[in-house]
Amino acid sequence: MHQNLIRVPQGCPTVKKAVALAKIFSERKEYTEADPLTIQIEKGVHEILGKSKALNVTCSHIAFVGKGKSQTTINGGFRVENQQNVTFEELVVTNPTGYGMRLQGSETKVAVLKCSVTECWYDGLYAVDGATVTATQCAFMGNGGCGVYGGTNTTTRLNDCKVHHNGETGLHASRHALVDLHGTRTEIHSNKMHGIHASNCAQITIHLPICHNTSHGNIRSDQVKQNGGCVKRR
Repeated sequence: MHQNLIRVPQGCPTVKKAVALAKIFSERKEYTEADPLTIQIEKGVHEILGKSKALNVTCSHIAFVGKGKSQTTINGGFRVENQQNVTFEELVVTNPTGYGMRLQGSETKVAVLKCSVTECWYDGLYAVDGATVTATQCAFMGNGGCGVYGGTNTTTRLNDCKVHHNGETGLHASRHALVDLHGTRTEIHSNKMHGIHASNCAQITIHLPICHNTSHGNIRSDQVKQNGGCVKRR
């Protein structure tokens, strides 16, 4: 507790039990964005048990840190609702029965760093109800739904992320969502529906030069706008 650190499996046998312990710690000590509690997850495959295979993150100012995108795998998803400054770093997240990361609530603020979210039954990253998320150097690939979905009043920033080979649209923004794409390594391709889809007054802004091939090789179209949705370059 004094080190702001929980180790899995050395100090706590499972990620689920580590989250329960983190809740207890957060009731005894005040963590902050600058001084968060870290759950450090070792190499290997870590199972999230239960019907939905979804783990609820129940406290703010917490970081889940693995050993690398090819080293630490979470077999299950994460759900964050109205928690602030939650970070996922250096992980593979795969959920065969649901979403990879389900983020919701106007108080939710999440950062995803150097993660792969892959082979989920639904969307890889699903944000709704005013959540704010930043993903940097991540891959959202091979999911059954969208790679990344931003819904009602959400704010999403993707930095140098790759979104490809998903069962539906690569990046879908809807219902007044705002999405900003940054980084020359950003690439949205080979998705079974659209590459980029802005609908219902959502706005996707591509902060890259016109020569950058941001979205390409998608099955139906590389870019589509519907019902007041907007895609623009700045």
